[in-house]
Amino acid sequence: MEATGKKPTNYLSGKADKMKKASGKRKSTLIFACSGLSNTGKLTMQAASALAFRRPDLYRAAAAHKGVDAVEDALSDGVNILVLDGCSDRCATKKLEEGGLKADVYMMVTELGIEKTMPSDVKLEYVEKIVRAIKEA
Repeated sequence: MEATGKKPTNYLSGKADKMKKASGKRKSTLIFACSGLSNTGKLTMQAASALAFRRPDLYRAAAAHKGVDAVEDALSDGVNILVLDGCSDRCATKKLEEGGLKADVYMMVTELGIEKTMPSDVKLEYVEKIVRAIKEA
């Protein structure tokens, strides 16, 4: 399925300033990814892992299905938390809220214009689209 090119709703508006330290240097970000079974769920973890591999100084990745321990550890390190949900089921957000935690930034893959479809509909172009959106957050 083709991406529609829609921009995400207000999940990201005004959040860029929160992602910077007082010194103006960008803080590290933990991407708490849905990692579900649909294509959009799989894309969340692929994008998070790609960023953590490319820029380990700026990004860490954690799968929501493993729980909030990684988030708690990141918060104690002063890291920003970005929740990356695959779809409107909001599995990663719910898991975070169950743990009594809140994210600095929320993002949903389907709001980037990527349609939730078959698990096999995972394309590199979609991963890169999500990576770009996270970098702009």
